[in-house]
Amino acid sequence: MQKTKTPHVVVELSHHVVDRLRENSGASAEMLYVIGDATDERTLVEAGLDRAKGLISTLPGDKDNLVIAVVARQKSPAIRIVSRCTDLQYAERLLKVGANATVSPNHIGGLRLASEVLRPNVVSFLDLMLQEKSRTLRIEEIDLSAASAWAGRSVSELDLGSRYNLLLLAMKPTNDLSSSPTFNPPGNTRLPQDAVLILLGDVEDLRRARADAGG
Repeated sequence: MQKTKTPHVVVELSHHVVDRLRENSGASAEMLYVIGDATDERTLVEAGLDRAKGLISTLPGDKDNLVIAVVARQKSPAIRIVSRCTDLQYAERLLKVGANATVSPNHIGGLRLASEVLRPNVVSFLDLMLQEKSRTLRIEEIDLSAASAWAGRSVSELDLGSRYNLLLLAMKPTNDLSSSPTFNPPGNTRLPQDAVLILLGDVEDLRRARADAGG
């Protein structure tokens, strides 16, 4: 969040944990935080739940994350909620009460272990992309609204490589997360309204492209 300059607020019970986080991340006084119980609606409202675009719930207990998902969904119908889930049996419950997605650290860890054996060079590349100090390379998405300046234009017309130093990886409908994306769309592909472009590039280049696209 800090590296991509995404505005965010941390909710935490302990001042000690916040101080350690700020020290380890180099956030210093720039990191916004609220000391309080994240399962309490008043704490979430104080943190800006009413105007937040997304909420990441990372408490160690699945039941606590379940409570947060319920409270947040009732208070903010449009917010995107991503919940940590230690026990995969809770994943379905979290989705039913309002979470948009769940993440299991154990499951992700297992995938990483297998990938280290099967595709070590890919893993090394992705790690380098995330840890590189001199550049902030990311795989990001740009939404094209109906009023976007890019809607209706072809991939070759946008010239994303030369103009923004970006690599277009895929394209898919905006509101359908389950649909299959079109990978590496050819240059003559027309960009439809309400589409999402998935691109690889530096954060600042992506920010500039997003502004030009009207996203």
